Amino acid sequence: MVTEKLKEKEFAILKAARQRFAHYGYSKVTMDEIAADVEMGKASLYYYFPNKENLFQAVIFQEQDEFANEIEKMLKNETCAEDKLLQYVDLRLKYFHKLLNLGALSFYSFIEKKSQFKQYYQLFEERELLLLTKIFEEGKKKNEFKRNVDEKLIAVLLHILQGLRLRTLKSIQGQKIETKIYKELKEEMLTTVEIFLKGIKCSS
Repeated sequence: MVTEKLKEKEFAILKAARQRFAHYGYSKVTMDEIAADVEMGKASLYYYFPNKENLFQAVIFQEQDEFANEIEKMLKNETCAEDKLLQYVDLRLKYFHKLLNLGALSFYSFIEKKSQFKQYYQLFEERELLLLTKIFEEGKKKNEFKRNVDEKLIAVLLHILQGLRLRTLKSIQGQKIETKIYKELKEEMLTTVEIFLKGIKCSS
């Protein structure tokens, strides 16, 4: 019972922190504000999370888990690998739009070589590569994709998608992404994947 209450309180803290970080950005949020949001003392908040960076890390990992779980569910669908790859891009962009913390994380990781968030970004990239690899392995197994599609080629595709997202992040400079910009980014990403697919699909 005690464990369940602790988990409930931790979930409430993460929810409040997630909203704060997404709205104001990491640097402008204080532990005092988060403690007030969940109606607890600052000292009590430190019992769950010793500092702001630790709390932000927990938020990032929570968001990554949500994204990865959504992709894992999609991978179980009875669709071809090509469709799954296009769905992956769509889901990835929806999460980028909804979970601004991950977007900010990518931005800081690129512009600051010594960024404290760099390790989180790298871990997320490793998870994405694993998820993408599953799609490509399925495509090769079903003879949809050529056999010579290796990890390096998959990484190149991911890096291109990251670059398109980074360019958008720079253009909006911390502001919320508008519908027009979102649609333009989605079109660019899907076009990139379609060009990529033309080069790896087996001829029918």
